[in-house]
Amino acid sequence: MDLNKNYSLFSYKCFADLVFSCSPKIPLAYILVVGSESYGKMLAVKQLDRANPRQFHESISKNDKVDKVTKGRILRSHAAAQNGYETLPLFTGAVIASNMAGVPTSTINLLSLAYLGSRVLYNVIYIHLQENRKFATPRSLAWMVSIGCWFTLYVQAGLRAMRAS
Repeated sequence: MDLNKNYSLFSYKCFADLVFSCSPKIPLAYILVVGSESYGKMLAVKQLDRANPRQFHESISKNDKVDKVTKGRILRSHAAAQNGYETLPLFTGAVIASNMAGVPTSTINLLSLAYLGSRVLYNVIYIHLQENRKFATPRSLAWMVSIGCWFTLYVQAGLRAMRAS
């Protein structure tokens, strides 16, 4: 992968060299969020009331037909998605700001990939491993890495903008 090419915004050759996949980073971040929510709904598709989809998590909480482990994963997949929706605008803004400020594309690409990787790790730990409370700290660390990535992009953009003025 040539990290001097800008893959962060709308390019369709983001990390094909690494995983034989072609996806832009901002839409991929959105797909990670929607994917965690969708995964939870797929676990209990028989209980999904399509007429009241926003009541799904409340009805699952009260449903005795769903076993405890599955119920926990469904509810945590929703919580992971909510967390993703909260950070997605910050990541998106950071990518745009760093591009507009002229931050080196290799820096943007590395931090964007680190953000995506930490979000995948966060989702896996939160949804699948959280029955064991020992994984609370690694989950929090994955979250902090994702925050650090977009925060660093904003700082880099700010420093570039200050130097340019």
